[in-house]
Amino acid sequence: MVAQFIRLVILDIDGVLTDGRKYYGLDGMPFAKTYCDKDFTAIKRLRGAGISVCFLSGDDRINKEMAKNRNIDFYLARGQDKADFIEGFVRTYRTSSDKMLYVGDDLFDLNVMKSVGYAFCPSDSTAKILEFCGSSNIIPRCAGENVVAKLVDILLERNLIEDATMEQIEALDKNEKF
Repeated sequence: MVAQFIRLVILDIDGVLTDGRKYYGLDGMPFAKTYCDKDFTAIKRLRGAGISVCFLSGDDRINKEMAKNRNIDFYLARGQDKADFIEGFVRTYRTSSDKMLYVGDDLFDLNVMKSVGYAFCPSDSTAKILEFCGSSNIIPRCAGENVVAKLVDILLERNLIEDATMEQIEALDKNEKF
């Protein structure tokens, strides 16, 4: 049995689960994004293994409803430092910041990455984020290309998490709307 070193995985959405592109309508507002389905399976693997997962994003348009349909907690950080959420996460998820993992890709993510025990980023993140994560915590995937799926593989290889069973994954999948 593996010790569960990570109790909460916090994910930025745009630039991690998506490639960061937004499709804009005539009203100047985004109306579509693309997500990788394997990442949602990876999230179910984490959750099935008893690890909480939440989204922390600066954009609630599309992302908030997607999270709701997937039964994943969503927090809007528009206009706030994402690191300000950590104290609340300690209480909500009953864990310490050193057992939290954050995946982000842009400058808005740097302070929260400094506030958690584990920080990872996709390989096409901004230079400051890549530098902060160092080569061992750069996920060898570009944004929107199964970043979370590869993260789970890395965490399993490093014995930082246990894997969920297929039954646990299927039970979570039955409760999602998509």
